Amino acid sequence: DNWVVDKCMFDYVAGGACACCGFTHLFAPGGLEGMINAFSDLETDAATMELNAAKASPWPPDMRDQIWSDRLLLRFKMKKEMKVYREFLEGVVKDENGGVVDDDDDDGSDSGEVDINDAIPILEKFCMNELSPRQIQGIFQLPRSEIPEVLNSKYKICSAFAVVFCTVVEQVANFKVTGYPTDARSNSNNGDNSEEIFEQNLKFKKVGRGFCVDIIASSSDVDGGSTTNEKVLRMFLQRMVGLAGPTLLARAAKSNATSDDGGSGSDGDADGASSEVIEAKGPSFRSDRRVVRLMIARYWADRLIEKYEEVKKVKKMKGGPIPQ
Repeated sequence: DNWVVDKCMFDYVAGGACACCGFTHLFAPGGLEGMINAFSDLETDAATMELNAAKASPWPPDMRDQIWSDRLLLRFKMKKEMKVYREFLEGVVKDENGGVVDDDDDDGSDSGEVDINDAIPILEKFCMNELSPRQIQGIFQLPRSEIPEVLNSKYKICSAFAVVFCTVVEQVANFKVTGYPTDARSNSNNGDNSEEIFEQNLKFKKVGRGFCVDIIASSSDVDGGSTTNEKVLRMFLQRMVGLAGPTLLARAAKSNATSDDGGSGSDGDADGASSEVIEAKGPSFRSDRRVVRLMIARYWADRLIEKYEEVKKVKKMKGGPIPQ
């Protein structure tokens, strides 16, 4: 994390601030504190921890303000997109049932809700039956340079936070070198640990594929008899369900928080070190690393959705069944 701080400072000073994305054009009553309080519903540290981290930052005030405002803005935009994944997964379940959803509760009442977990076996069957191993392997790879491009083109963020983001992407690519423990947290409400398992399965290959998972069961040529790794595929589909919410990043139950280097601090939430650790160690980029991995998962989910809709459209035009 100290390396991230130093590298961002160097890159920011060398490259200069982006005039179109500077903090000064934002309407932020109450300054940085007012902005942080305004985004208190986002999946980030508690407002007091955000302020403590900002005060402990070694960056110049204008750079710090840009970083924190766009960091919160990115989470706000990403949170609004969660409904896209829920709607898709609900649609997959409805397609399977011919548009009729069997959602009766045990007491005989009709909840009117679709269990999106039912989409996992449906999508797994679709991938195994409709896509070749080469097609699936093509979905689950992402060049490192593509992630900052998504930040710029999709979320329109190219200020000082873009410098931080690019540096954190490099940190994620070389995460084993840091010696830090797993960043992800399990969801304390439903026991969902899909983010943690996804992080453990995520790999980075400098030559060729970039960020990837071991989606192919063997190392032989894809068209020469290799098969799709069903366990890894199922792992990602479970992570894909997590993209639908209810939270952007899973929150663990409040307990003795652990800092990036394994130290203990006071109570904290799922998105970063406690204020005590932040004051002692400086800014933590744990939350940013989680967002990078979330963006990777969403990128792959979007490509899988495109492939599903493409096959569905072709089958509908030919009068065949919707891919099950």
